[in-house]
Amino acid sequence: MSVPTAPSTSQRPATPRRHPFVYLGAAAIIGWTVFAARQVGFRWSTFIDVWTNPLWEKFWPIPWEWVLDRANVIDPLIETFQIAIVATVIGCGLALPAAFAMSRLTTPNAPTYWVSRIVMNVVRAVPDLFWAKILVTAVGIGAFAGAWALSIFSFAVIVKLFSETVDGADPGPLEAARAAGARHVPAVRTGVLPTVLPSYVAYSLYVFELNIRASIVLGLVGAGGVGRVVEVQRSSFNFDRLLGILVLVFVVVFVIEQISVALRRRLV
Repeated sequence: MSVPTAPSTSQRPATPRRHPFVYLGAAAIIGWTVFAARQVGFRWSTFIDVWTNPLWEKFWPIPWEWVLDRANVIDPLIETFQIAIVATVIGCGLALPAAFAMSRLTTPNAPTYWVSRIVMNVVRAVPDLFWAKILVTAVGIGAFAGAWALSIFSFAVIVKLFSETVDGADPGPLEAARAAGARHVPAVRTGVLPTVLPSYVAYSLYVFELNIRASIVLGLVGAGGVGRVVEVQRSSFNFDRLLGILVLVFVVVFVIEQISVALRRRLV
């Protein structure tokens, strides 16, 4: 008499068959990528040829005496910090009420909600580099134009991030404040702001990091800071000085980023 055996549990389930559209979609993506690469003149040999260019010999040695001179690089780098600090304070300060108006949870009414969303979509659609070029044309070359351009950039970024955080906040304290008869602004201040304030501070630190990097780029279009020095040295083919500036900027940005990350971990 044979004893029935239990079905083996180690047998792997059959692999489900993929739909033909998956293969067609993958083939279409690969075909379009190859076509686009040919249209833009993409060649794999470029990755090798670029390293054999004699241009790289001009990046070394770094003239550290010139790079560490206060008038050459240090003062413009300090100006970059000043631009980033001013832009962060102005942009994040204006973003706080705008984010509450843009959130479904805390907006006072529907027209305010939709108007604020449409305005912010327009502001975010314009890149920070374009804002810098417009403001350099309007108010002149210098740090003032850069600070304004980055203020707009900071405002757009933190409103987007912070309004989504407010959307996810617990509505209970806000409803309790309204049920107790509180008006709109005091109810939001006591029912929502304390729970989302650590995220707001963390986003502000993150935006400060972004502004340090962005202020260097904005200097290329005349918006002040160390970016202006980078552009002058690049146009003068002083690539050894250019590499020294980039090394110094990398070290400074890395230190700021580590400090910011440590602070944000404590807050969120």
